[in-house]
Amino acid sequence: MQRRTLLGSALTAAVVSSLPKAVFGADKPAFKLFDTHAHFYTNDADKYPFNAKGARFGAEKMIAKAMANPMTPEVIFSQWDAAGVEMGCGVQYNSTYATDNRYLLDMVAKYPNRIVPVVILAPTDAATPAALARMAKENKISGVRFTSSADAAGEFVFLTDAAKGAWQAANDLGLVIVLMPIGAGMPNAMKRVAEHAARYPNVKIVLDHIGFPTPGVTPTFGFSPEHLALAAHKNVYYKYTTLLIEQMQEAKVPLQDFVKYVVGIYGADHMVWGSDIGNTEGKFTDFVQHALESAKGLTLAQQKAMFYDTALSVFIPGGRGPAKA
Repeated sequence: MQRRTLLGSALTAAVVSSLPKAVFGADKPAFKLFDTHAHFYTNDADKYPFNAKGARFGAEKMIAKAMANPMTPEVIFSQWDAAGVEMGCGVQYNSTYATDNRYLLDMVAKYPNRIVPVVILAPTDAATPAALARMAKENKISGVRFTSSADAAGEFVFLTDAAKGAWQAANDLGLVIVLMPIGAGMPNAMKRVAEHAARYPNVKIVLDHIGFPTPGVTPTFGFSPEHLALAAHKNVYYKYTTLLIEQMQEAKVPLQDFVKYVVGIYGADHMVWGSDIGNTEGKFTDFVQHALESAKGLTLAQQKAMFYDTALSVFIPGGRGPAKA
C-alpha cells in the first residue's frame, strides 16, 4: 500500500472520530432523507489521478483539500447515518476528476444500495451517446450532469444543437440530465431548458440550485419569468441545496417563506434536496438542520416528498427505459 493511501486512511478515521457528539446524538427527522448531491473522492491519487484544472479555487488547493480530507463512502456514510440519510446520488466531482468517472463508478459497484450515480460527460462529444448507453447498462447510472458558463453569444453549449446527440440518448434511455448553468444569462438558459423539456419528454431535467434565482426579498424571490414558466413542464425538477440556502441567508431572505413560495410554484413532488457534501464547506448536520428548518412551513407529506419521495422516483439506477407508447 502506498504511503499516501495509509496517510489518507488515518486522516479519514480522524475526520470521523472528530465529529462532534451532537452529530451522532441529534434527533433524526420523522422521515428518511435522500441526498441528491454528494461528491465522492479519494486521496489514493496513484489509482485515481486528479484532474483538477476546473477547480473553482485552483487545482493546488483542491488537491490539497482532497488529500487531507477525502470524501470516501466511509466518511460520507457516517454522516448520512447520523442524520437519517438512507441513500443518495453520487454526483461526479468536476473539481477533482473532470469526466473521469472511475472512482464514482467503482464506489457505486461497491455500495449499489446507497449510491445512485450521476456522471459527467462532455455534452458535445460524439462518444457521449454510446457512453451513456453503456454506463446505463453496466454501471446503472441514473443520469448525467452538464455544467458551464455561457459563451460569447450568451448560449450554454449543453443547451444547443451541438449537444442533441447526448440529449436524444438520454431521452431514449430515460435518464436524468442534471443542469448547472453558471453566471450571466440565466433567463436565456431557463428559456432553453423549457425548449429541451418539450423536445425530450422522456428526460427528467433536474436544475441544480433551482436554476440560481437572484437572492433577494422580492415578490418572486429573485425568480425570473423564465424560471417561473418552467412550472408548465412536468419533466423539470428543482434541486434545493446547501449552496442556495447559504446564498439566501446572506441576502437575508426568510427561508421558510422562500420554500413555501417555491413549493407553491413547482410542487413538492418536483423538489429534491441535495447537501453538496464534499464541495460546500461546513458541518453536515448544519446542512441538514438548515434545510429541514426551512421546510417547517410545509405539510409533513410535502416535506417527505421534497426530502425523499421525489428523488427516489426521479433518480432510477439504469434509467427508466424508453417512453411508453
